[in-house]
Amino acid sequence: MVLMADKGQSKTYLENAPGDFYVRNDECITCRAPESVAPDLIGFYEDPAGGGARSHCYFKKQPKSPEEIERAVKAVWANCCGSYRYGGSDADVEKKLRVADCSFALDE
Repeated sequence: MVLMADKGQSKTYLENAPGDFYVRNDECITCRAPESVAPDLIGFYEDPAGGGARSHCYFKKQPKSPEEIERAVKAVWANCCGSYRYGGSDADVEKKLRVADCSFALDE
């Protein structure tokens, strides 16, 4: 796995689509819950060697429509280890994350 810095975000997983929503590198514990609520936005890399040590979720697509943003917020809420983040500055998205009790995800 490779680390990359993106817009000041530290330790983002390389496969994340460029944009404001991302998953931190090496913090995914492979629960796959976010993928189940937003399969159009969340991807999952399965380690071909097995064992799950390198398996990792990521944002394969950034949300654009209001419906996609809702699913992205649900994915952030569904993640069980706090690895899903929002690094943008859209006040409406930030409010949605706060209302969903996901303030932990805001890069401030």
